Amino acid sequence: MSQSSATRAFLWSFLEQGGAKVVQMVVQIVLARLLAPDAFGLLAVLLVVTNIADSIAQSGFGTALIQKGDADNVSYDTAFWLSMGIALVIYGAIYALAPALASFYDMRDLLPTLRVLSLVVLFNAANSIQRSYMQKHMDFKGLFQVSIIAALVSGVIGVASAAMQFGSWALVIQVLSQSIFTCLVMLAVVPWKPHFRFRKTDAIELYKYGWKICVTGILNVLYSGISELILGKTCSSAELGYYSQGRKYPNAAIGVANNAIANVLFPALSEVRDDHRRLYDRVHRGLVIGTFITAPLSLWAASIASPIVELLLGQDWLACVPIFALTCASNVFVILQVVNLRVYMAYGRSDLYMNLQILKVAASIIGIGGTAYLTHNIYCTAFATFFVGIFNVLCIDLAPAKRLYGYSALRQLRDIAPSLSAAFIAFLGASLISILGLTPVLELLFQTIIFMAIYYGLARLTKMYALYASINQLRTLIGR
Repeated sequence: MSQSSATRAFLWSFLEQGGAKVVQMVVQIVLARLLAPDAFGLLAVLLVVTNIADSIAQSGFGTALIQKGDADNVSYDTAFWLSMGIALVIYGAIYALAPALASFYDMRDLLPTLRVLSLVVLFNAANSIQRSYMQKHMDFKGLFQVSIIAALVSGVIGVASAAMQFGSWALVIQVLSQSIFTCLVMLAVVPWKPHFRFRKTDAIELYKYGWKICVTGILNVLYSGISELILGKTCSSAELGYYSQGRKYPNAAIGVANNAIANVLFPALSEVRDDHRRLYDRVHRGLVIGTFITAPLSLWAASIASPIVELLLGQDWLACVPIFALTCASNVFVILQVVNLRVYMAYGRSDLYMNLQILKVAASIIGIGGTAYLTHNIYCTAFATFFVGIFNVLCIDLAPAKRLYGYSALRQLRDIAPSLSAAFIAFLGASLISILGLTPVLELLFQTIIFMAIYYGLARLTKMYALYASINQLRTLIGR
C-alpha cells in the first residue's frame, strides 16, 4: 500500500468513525435530555452483557479473514455461517439466563430489555463479516456511507421513541435498530453475498486464529466494563448512569481517531510484516502523527469538561463532570496501545494479544473492580480507572515491543514526548480559565482558543516533527 493510498484510507476511515460517532453522540445528547439517568444505568449493564455475547458470536472470524492472505468468497461464507450458528446458541443462552441476571441486579426492566436487545448478537455477527470484507478491500468510503445511514435512521427512531415516553426502551430500540440497518445497508452495498458454502479447512484455520481474538474480545469488554458490572450491583441505577455517561462521550470522541488509525494500520502493517524496516517506519509515523492528534484532543476535552457537560447535557448531569475529565485525560497514551496491538496482530501473534489482555483484565479486576466493590463510589472508581488504564498501556501493552520488532517502550515515549509535553502545557493554560467564573459558553470559547494557541504555538516554536509530518500527509491527500 502506497503512502497516498494509506492516507486516503485513513481519511475515509476517520470519516466513517467520526461521522457515525458524531451522529450517535448528538442522538445520545438528545436522549440524555429526554430520559432520566437511571435509564442509562440500565443500558450500561445491558451493553456489557451483549458486548460479551458479540465477542463470543463473532469469535474473531472477521479479524482472521483480514489477516488471512488467501481469503476468497468461500472463506467469507464459511466465517459467516460459523458466526451465525454461534450467535443463535448465544442468544438462546442469554434468553434463558435473563431472569437470573435481573434478579441479581434487582432491576425490574432488565429481563424484557435484555431479551430484546440481545437480538443484536445475530445482526452484529452478520455485519462483522461484511465489515471485514470492506476493510480488507480498503473500502472505507463504503463503510462511511453505511455507518452514516444506519446512525441517522436509528437516531431518528430512538429519539422518537423517547419523545413518546418509551423510557429505557427508547435506548434499546435505538441500539437494536442501528445494528439492523447496518446489516441491511451492507447487504445492499457489499459485493460479497453469503451463500450456502462451507470449507472445513478454512473453518479450522479461521478458528485457530480467531478463538484467541474471541477470548481477547471478551477480555476487552470485561476490561472496559468491569466497573459497570460491579457498580450496577453496589450503586443505584442513577449513579451508574452518571458514571457510564461520563465515560461514554470521551471514549466515543477519542475512539474516532484511534479506530480510524487502527482500521488502516492493521491491513497496512500486515502487508509489510516481512519487511522490518518498512514496518518500523510505518509504526513510527503512526505513533508520531497519531499522538499529535489524540493527545491534544484528550487533554482539550478534559479542560472543557464542566462547560461542555452543562451546555450539552444540562445541569442535571453535572455530577458526571469529574468522571468525564478523568476519562478524557486517561486517553492521552492510548495511541501507544492502538498501534502496538495492531503490530502484534499483523505478526499473527493473537496469542500474545490475548495474554496481554488477560494481564490487563487481572489488573482491572484488582484495581478498578476492587475499588468499586470496597468504596461503592463512582468517583473513587473513576480515579482507579484512570491510573489502571495508564499502567496497562505503559507497563503491559508496550512490554513486548522491543523483543518483537525492536521498538522499545522508552524509545516510543521519547518519540511522542514533544506532542505530549505541548498538549499538557496547553491543558494547564486552558484550565486556568475556569477560575474566572465565566458563563459556560465564554468559558468553553476561551479555553478552546487558549488551548489551540498554546499547542500550535509550541509546535511551531519547537519545529515539532509531528506537525510537519501531519501537514505533509494532508498535502499528499489534497494533491491526490
